[in-house]
Amino acid sequence: MSRAADYEALFKLFLKHKDKVTRVTFWGVNDGDSWLNNWPIRGRTSYPLLFDHNNQPKPAFEKVIALKK
Repeated sequence: MSRAADYEALFKLFLKHKDKVTRVTFWGVNDGDSWLNNWPIRGRTSYPLLFDHNNQPKPAFEKVIALKK
């Protein structure tokens, strides 16, 4: 399963339970700001966010936004 599909499934679940989920918080805006970079192993990178290093939307962003259309 791709990261975009993971985000889509997760946000579908959030929307299903929107009476209980009031907000979603991301720890960082783009992949360059991810707190997962260099953790738990120095030099390791992780690209978990909806925007890439250049603040461009990734496929996961498109999947999440499409759920509200």
